[in-house]
Amino acid sequence: MGTKETIDLEFIFRKVYRKIKEELNNLLKEYVTTNEFMVLKLLSDSSMRSSDLSKALQVSASHITSVTDSLVEKGLIERQRSNKDRRVIDLTLTDKGKALIRQLTELKSQFLQDKFDVFTDEERETLYRLFQKFDRYLNQKP
Repeated sequence: MGTKETIDLEFIFRKVYRKIKEELNNLLKEYVTTNEFMVLKLLSDSSMRSSDLSKALQVSASHITSVTDSLVEKGLIERQRSNKDRRVIDLTLTDKGKALIRQLTELKSQFLQDKFDVFTDEERETLYRLFQKFDRYLNQKP
C-alpha cells in the first residue's frame, strides 16, 4: 500500500468514526451524555470508586466528579460508603440506572446492527477479525 492509500485509509477511519460517534451521540442525548453513558456502562458490571472510573476512562478526577454529580442528580447512580473502609465512597447504579443502561445498550446495539447491515455476514465476520488483529497489534507491549 502506497503513501496515498495509507493517508486515504486514515482519512476514512476518521470520517467513519466521527459519523458513527455523531449519530450515536444524537441517539443517546435524549437520555444522557456520552460521558454519562460510559460511566453507567462501567458501573453496570460492579460498583466502582471515582478514582477507578477516572483511570478506566482516562479522564481527570474533576471530570468524573462532574459526570457522577449529574448522574446522582438524575437518580441513576448513588454514592455509598464502603463496608470495608468508611472513608471510601463506592458508586453504584440505582434501579432506575440499571433499567436505563439496559435500554440504552439495546438502542446502541440496534443502531450498530443497522449500520453494519451494509455488509454481508461474511464481510462483517472479516471486518471483525481484521479489527481484532489490528487491536492486538496496537496493544502489544514493547
